[in-house]
Amino acid sequence: MSRALPIRASLILFLALGWGWSPAGAQALRLPPQPVASFAPSVGARLPLDAVLRDEAGAALPLGALFGGAPVVLVPGYYSCPNLCSTLFEGVLQALALSGMAPGSYRLVGFSIDPRDGAAAATGKRRAYAALLPGGVADLRMLTGDATALVRIEAALGYRAPRDPASGEFAHAAGFVVADAAGRIVQYFPGVRFEPAALRTALAAAREGSSSNSSGGEQKSLGERLLLLCTHYDPAVGQYSGAAMASVRAGVLLAVLGMGGAAWRFARRRRPSRAVKGGRP
Repeated sequence: MSRALPIRASLILFLALGWGWSPAGAQALRLPPQPVASFAPSVGARLPLDAVLRDEAGAALPLGALFGGAPVVLVPGYYSCPNLCSTLFEGVLQALALSGMAPGSYRLVGFSIDPRDGAAAATGKRRAYAALLPGGVADLRMLTGDATALVRIEAALGYRAPRDPASGEFAHAAGFVVADAAGRIVQYFPGVRFEPAALRTALAAAREGSSSNSSGGEQKSLGERLLLLCTHYDPAVGQYSGAAMASVRAGVLLAVLGMGGAAWRFARRRRPSRAVKGGRP
């Protein structure tokens, strides 16, 4: 194997990916900044059940008032979100509907991470989503809260969702957690589409008070995690933003360069052994 081959291959892929980075190819080598949004809950962590939120009528409601009975499916998002939040919640509703769980055997709780969302928005979401849930409104709550309460809940979830100062939208990762009656996180489900059987198993574990050390569903690749950041998707045009696609291309580019470097090092290590086989001193 010639040392030049892996280098040439890496260079060709580098230029091909880089040129597709922007229409003019002028910023081919500029890597985008890493997203600061995150959702990394710790299995076994307890939610702050004394945090006071507001119900659909705007009345104060401690988070703990929703616990103590059935397991809780807790979904963060925000009600004015123009992007993936509705897709996320619909994915949760679909998985619950197909899980075979009986009405009343769980409680689905959504809460807005935006302190500006109020009772009217929560009521509208509850009315729309209840029609898709086997147990209807009895098993569904949509909550809002002030910044102080939201910060505490988000910290317990390992959830970080900064607001874009230009658009006012939140950059946040998609997913939800299942918690037991004591408010302890049993399992984390990343993404927007979920396996009904996996959700059923998680709810059964929460009901029994046990926990899982793994997240529900498959591990997401770097590209998938970047594309699941809410503000990177533009529903008006049905495609991801240039920033999201640039991030994915950057990850692919770095992987290609890494493989090219590994192939070059492997070729260098093999050259001396060939020399010895050929009888050279």
